[in-house]
Amino acid sequence: MRNSSELQTSATTLVTTTLLIITVLAVSMVVVSTNGMTDKLVLAQGAIKKFTADLSGKSEVPPVDTKARGTALFQLSPDGKQLHYELNLTDMNNFMMAHIHQGKSGENGQPVVMLSMGKAKITPGDLQGPLNGKQLSDLVKLLEDGNAYVNVHTQQNQNGEIRGQIKGS
Repeated sequence: MRNSSELQTSATTLVTTTLLIITVLAVSMVVVSTNGMTDKLVLAQGAIKKFTADLSGKSEVPPVDTKARGTALFQLSPDGKQLHYELNLTDMNNFMMAHIHQGKSGENGQPVVMLSMGKAKITPGDLQGPLNGKQLSDLVKLLEDGNAYVNVHTQQNQNGEIRGQIKGS
């Protein structure tokens, strides 16, 4: 038979062990929870929306035989109020204008915003045609859905010399 001192020591050991297990479980839950939140924060911070378009005459409707090429890079500002872009062209003669047009690959559509060569930004006030008076998020939705393309017009090819569908990157 155990004496009261042995029973008290056994009870203390049991309580201590139980408290240790509860503490380890609580810390584990906090670590798992924190890791999940950290992953979500990193995902949210890494969710910068970027889009690209590779421009060529073969993408025009109908296709155009030209040496001209180009790239358009777009990045939405973190607050979603501006769409920064860079339009670069090579072997282009007699540039007239460039636009983002609404339309799927193989289809011609209406211009929704004017572009200039080099670096610039698009704001809601720049939207035209079917997007006139709309929000920048409406343009971004077109880009995300693959329903927009860049078209570059020249004196020789006033309907467009080079074109490229805008895709998320």
